[in-house]
Amino acid sequence: VSLRDDQTLFLLTFRSELLRERPKPNEVKQALHHIYADVEWEMPEILKCLAAGADVYFASVSQINLDHWTQGRAALIGDAATCASLLAGEGTGLAMTEAYVLAGELQRANGDFAKAFAEYEHKLKGFLEEKQHSALKMASFFAPQSKFAIKVRDWGIALASYPFLTKLVAGRSIRDDFDLPDYQ
Repeated sequence: VSLRDDQTLFLLTFRSELLRERPKPNEVKQALHHIYADVEWEMPEILKCLAAGADVYFASVSQINLDHWTQGRAALIGDAATCASLLAGEGTGLAMTEAYVLAGELQRANGDFAKAFAEYEHKLKGFLEEKQHSALKMASFFAPQSKFAIKVRDWGIALASYPFLTKLVAGRSIRDDFDLPDYQ
């Protein structure tokens, strides 16, 4: 991504056990050199820039799995409750759905927050657990671990431009079967 005339941003997604939970910038650079040493294209130049002192930011992709999203008078929504994954690309839409259902259930419960919280979880739990499961399955697609898997991923992306093939291969995983409640 070109930021300015003299700056470019590279976003790299990979799987690795080389990095601990909060690595230091030099550890990230060493891991990137190891992981991408055999990659062609522009990678040798990118790695050279890293070695020359380019800034690096690292964040791990993770998923939240909680038995309950509420406790006492507190309720979690969005990524705090059910983060499917950065790779799923559905965080905002799911958070809006969760907020809508929670607000509707709070209104419907007439001040009984415990009842509202129970209904909120009951209505969304199965749907959101399925979203989390789908995101985990897709992680290997976005961050393949072999050259063959990369070829399969690239082939899959090319085929995704044909809607009938996408529907055949991905099926239910790209469709939502959640009926939003009407709180009018």
